[in-house]
Amino acid sequence: MSSEITGNPAPGGSFGIFPSPKGIRKTKEENRDGEAETYVPSSDAEAEELPPWYLPGNKVTPLFDERVTPKDDSDDIFTQVKKSISGAKKTIQIEMFDLQNKDVVDLLIKEAKKGIKVQVIMDPPNEDWEESRKEVIEKLSDNGVKVLTYPAKEPGSPGAKYGQLCHVKMLLVDGDQAIIGGMNWGNHSPLNHDFDVKVEGPAVDKMKWIFREDWLKSGGQSGEIPYIGHTPAHPDANATVNVVTSSLEAKEQTIQKAILHSIDDARESIHAELFVLSSRPAIEALKSAHERGVDVRVILHPLKIKGNAINEKAFNELKEAGVPVKWYECDSETGEKLHAKMAVFDEDKTIVGSANWSYAGFKTNREANVEILAEDVNSSFEKVFQKDWKTKTADTPTYLEDIPSGTIPA
Repeated sequence: MSSEITGNPAPGGSFGIFPSPKGIRKTKEENRDGEAETYVPSSDAEAEELPPWYLPGNKVTPLFDERVTPKDDSDDIFTQVKKSISGAKKTIQIEMFDLQNKDVVDLLIKEAKKGIKVQVIMDPPNEDWEESRKEVIEKLSDNGVKVLTYPAKEPGSPGAKYGQLCHVKMLLVDGDQAIIGGMNWGNHSPLNHDFDVKVEGPAVDKMKWIFREDWLKSGGQSGEIPYIGHTPAHPDANATVNVVTSSLEAKEQTIQKAILHSIDDARESIHAELFVLSSRPAIEALKSAHERGVDVRVILHPLKIKGNAINEKAFNELKEAGVPVKWYECDSETGEKLHAKMAVFDEDKTIVGSANWSYAGFKTNREANVEILAEDVNSSFEKVFQKDWKTKTADTPTYLEDIPSGTIPA
């Protein structure tokens, strides 16, 4: 049982959420306001030991969309989401970009009526989802679920020229288990190809602090949040986990650093499935890894936003540099798309979460990813990548739709 404390579970920042410890390649990015940003390598001495914000003792279970293992729903994202929600004993905390799935909404209401404390943070309604989001918020609120909307910045705001989204996809249950990753909870979301993980153990404490900060930022009160305790190591632990984030605040912009560290540190392989790849530092880092002999392979979603083919520039640049890159073959009948933000590095590291590999994903939106050090977790995601590379890719893109600009962060 967790001991109840109110202090920070790890040093530094708000929650001790930091990037990986090894050296980061030195590169520059011009942000959308034309300012250059430089990332400096860590020393070799710093790379010898894992810092304290890398938390061991976690049980991490990879989760996928239902088509990955259709005859076994034990690793299906929505099956496990519903199982975790219905198994709650005290609390359910959710931070979710798109929460419109009727089955999940009805289940949350059912749990609230049983006396479970259900708290939800959502991205605010926008011009594209104004009515549907308002309907969900009203339905949940009228049935005992406390819902807050994140104070996302409007386009033109300082530091958010193109606006900001609360893009997190995170479920916390009873303070000791979490499901986090790239899968939205929309009505169409179960049809997409995506990746999550279930985490049980000390890393959940960091996620609880993220939820707490965003709850307060969204207008909630500290007394509404349960005390955050030290969750003990799981008896079946298989992973060390580092929780990383993005937002407009510099102290929380650790996802990009973790990804660039991991690309730079890779010695054998980097395999990624990405909904968006437009970050200049990430593209340059992947090219550099390929040049030093790393097996770099990337699967990209054929995404269009208001007529702009978002990933074609990265696709062509990687291809010209000799990096093997392919397009995900979407399903025109179901509308299935690749919505993933997942990469496996060598044989022991995986990064998965909500953040697209873009300026918005790394520097503007509220995001949460997990960096997982575990060979079996890496192997599970690697097997899916290899299958997708062989059976679900093409050399030319097939665009299913042209998405309005306000619905998907680029």
